[in-house]
Amino acid sequence: MLNAIYPIIGTQTALPFYLTGVGICDPECSVKRENGLISHQFLFTSEGTGMLKVGEASYIQKRGSIFYLAPGVPHEYYPQENNWVTNWLVFNGSYADKLMRNLGFSEFDYSAETDTAKYEKIFRRVITAAGEPVKGGETASVYLYEFIIAARGEMFSTAKEKAGSGSVVEPAIIYINKNYVKSITLNFLSEMSGVSLQHFCRVFKAKTGMRPMEYVARKRITEAKILLINTDKSVAEIGLSVGYEDRNYFGMVFKKYEGVSPSEYRRQRGKGII
Repeated sequence: MLNAIYPIIGTQTALPFYLTGVGICDPECSVKRENGLISHQFLFTSEGTGMLKVGEASYIQKRGSIFYLAPGVPHEYYPQENNWVTNWLVFNGSYADKLMRNLGFSEFDYSAETDTAKYEKIFRRVITAAGEPVKGGETASVYLYEFIIAARGEMFSTAKEKAGSGSVVEPAIIYINKNYVKSITLNFLSEMSGVSLQHFCRVFKAKTGMRPMEYVARKRITEAKILLINTDKSVAEIGLSVGYEDRNYFGMVFKKYEGVSPSEYRRQRGKGII
């Protein structure tokens, strides 16, 4: 049985984000989306067992599991038992992408063990609001935000607890700090940690507040700033000395984090060497 509501999209498009669909699949069927969805998606399991595939990895779905997928992420999921029951909601909006990034979500996030009670009640409110024909869209958006925050707390809390000792990501952090000039890949860092790529990224973000490759970039830019202020090296030489062979790319990354070009940063601090 499919219990789904797709609200008529009208005035809620003026909101930063809004619900485009919500439902319960009892039982869930096989779904394959080679191009992903055009909306953001959350899905959590009420009972039974299913399997989710994203890229080359597979993730068991059972009660307590929840995943988030950004628009355009190819994925597939299917039941492993006949009674796999799922709860899902999809949403969009002009601010939706930025909202999810600012809250720390990546293109795909998954947690195998959560306290579903902390967001399941809010999910029911979303369904009720979505069924209201007049002001349901606005009300559903309010509950949608509450759901996202509750789900975020559950999905990322486990990673924070596991990151307490720092033992998983500490070797990677030490390596980056000492070898930021070298070519560093995400796969190399996760292999160094001895855990899966997804788990490594989740724990790294929980410990540092940023994704692994963002940490690499910020480390390089920090060192570049020191060289810009305290040496007469050219911008190209400084970029090379912190790991960027392409001066233009170095400038682009620098401006992303500092808001100005390397040359402008130097000029603002009394240097004029290019």
